[in-house]
Amino acid sequence: MANVNRNNEVTPPFPMPYAGYFATSSLRHEVQVKRLNTSPPFLANPQLQSIIRAGGILTPDLADVPCTEISKEVLFSTLTALVGLRSDSTERLRHWIQNDIQYFVSHNFDFGLAYAAARVGWKHFNEQAFNVVVQRAQWLRKAKEIDEERTNAIYRDGTGQHLIKSPYFVMPRRIWDLKSNRVVDFRMLHAEVNSIEVPHKGARWPTFWAVSHSWTSDMKTVETSVNQYQWPVPLPNGVDIESLRKELLTLGPDYVWLDVLCLRQQSGTSTAQTLTHNNIPLDTIKHDEWKIDVPTIGNIYRAAGQTVRYFNGLGRPFSKEGWDDPRHWLRRAWTLQEIRTENRTFNGGVPRGNGRIILNTKGTVAGKVTTLRGAIRPLLKLATDADSSGGCKLYELTREMASRCATQPTDKVAGLFYLLRATQLPTYDENIDDETAWRQCFYVLPFGKKIEILFDFPYRGTEQQWFPTWKQVMEWPERDQDYEHTPTEWPQNRRIPELIGPKRAIEHIFLCEVWAISHALVHKASEVNEYEVKIGSEVFGFYCPYLSQAPIETDDRQFTLAILDPEQTYNNWVVCKQLNRENGRYRSEDENESTIELEVLKKVGVLRTDSNSDFLVLSGDGDSVMRKINALFV
Repeated sequence: MANVNRNNEVTPPFPMPYAGYFATSSLRHEVQVKRLNTSPPFLANPQLQSIIRAGGILTPDLADVPCTEISKEVLFSTLTALVGLRSDSTERLRHWIQNDIQYFVSHNFDFGLAYAAARVGWKHFNEQAFNVVVQRAQWLRKAKEIDEERTNAIYRDGTGQHLIKSPYFVMPRRIWDLKSNRVVDFRMLHAEVNSIEVPHKGARWPTFWAVSHSWTSDMKTVETSVNQYQWPVPLPNGVDIESLRKELLTLGPDYVWLDVLCLRQQSGTSTAQTLTHNNIPLDTIKHDEWKIDVPTIGNIYRAAGQTVRYFNGLGRPFSKEGWDDPRHWLRRAWTLQEIRTENRTFNGGVPRGNGRIILNTKGTVAGKVTTLRGAIRPLLKLATDADSSGGCKLYELTREMASRCATQPTDKVAGLFYLLRATQLPTYDENIDDETAWRQCFYVLPFGKKIEILFDFPYRGTEQQWFPTWKQVMEWPERDQDYEHTPTEWPQNRRIPELIGPKRAIEHIFLCEVWAISHALVHKASEVNEYEVKIGSEVFGFYCPYLSQAPIETDDRQFTLAILDPEQTYNNWVVCKQLNRENGRYRSEDENESTIELEVLKKVGVLRTDSNSDFLVLSGDGDSVMRKINALFV
């Protein structure tokens, strides 16, 4: 039975699209709706019959018709016909359908919104055993869980930073229903039975597609009922929503996530501080939504059934021109989160069925003529890594990110953290600079990525921090391809070491039983990028693993050289100054606590040698030149 509250108003049997998200009257526009014949013979209208035969794809003018201008009898017959309900189903579940229609009318839905809700809520009404009460109770519970997860996702840690916990579970807020031509609450789709699995998480998301594109320099805004006039929609000049919708429909999806429609945009008015929704300024709503929505955009593309990619701008035809333009898809930082392997990607702006192999098209990238296939090859490798449990390799990702352009300084930082699969992500704040964002949130990077930076990044950051500045990361030197390169990795079977005390800065990194050579003298050799390391009376050759690597500042002080695994080929040695020795408290893998001697090391740089075998053999006095130490890098 339908629910009735104390005011004798019908309550929704399930949360409706944009429930609680409707624009205020000050933002809504008076829509000049084309007057359609909505009397009972409307069902026989040739236009509607054509829509039914076409799979229920509404025309824009029909979607804009207010439900208050259509009789409930006509709404009943029209919506059930569009959804495809049999006559026996409509009679059996008449009270549910009538309750929904009453809600559509009383809450001023237009026909598009009503259809969006009906085709989800009534989709399985033809199944004889379908239990509406059970399904909607489960659906309401799931919708509540989604709301609670989003509400509780952001927290402030002990350092005062706002972080997103379990960031790879975060869902989008909205989705574009192409058939009804309305942007609806993403939670609605959880009434669907069919779903796909989100990589790495085992969770289930409803089936939808996503659009990947870059914003052009000539974007204009249009106000549209498609998103209920929530914000002006940015589009490239000459592109309209309906043409884009038609192209997407030909590819097959029912639901599509598109940022300009589904991610809250600028209000487009100088009065954003005064325009409110539920007494909250619109610019405040956008700022709060972007805190969690922007850092987790990559989730949408990881979970999407397919991604539609527009190289030359949203809705624009593919072109071999402009590949070096800072606004081109190949040059944007955000599109790195949106990459998928080619078998999960459609290329937009390309006529279907003409046999054109666009990946063989030639263009110019970084001043060199290449095929599109060659230009995106590194991205396909990153796409494979992004779908792995460990995320992308740090060196390759930072080099690719550095070559791309971003509107806000923090965009690259946010993208890097996401693709490195950090277990927590910093919230997005476009008002802080990239160096601040990187420095404040470095400690949330996965432990394995910190190891990679410690041993593989060639420089110290600043006098106060061992890890590089953001500027240094974006200028990571090119590897010398004459040498093999194997990133230093923390063994998967080893637990992350835990230093209990003394209390240290959160960004410091502790390693137990790391191999080290102490009391080494480091001098620049006569050959470029080569060094002589004197250990006792013996001299060993080391070299810089990167091209254009700045020299290590050596003096008469002795250095400590540390390596994670001397038996693994081509690992780097981190060159350090030993600051002091002290006692520390350590929790071992068997959960026992013990007091250990701790060597506090200050990273200076990184060097490499072709073989570690010389250090593994015993020296003349019967002692190995290497020993295991417990090191704290500061």
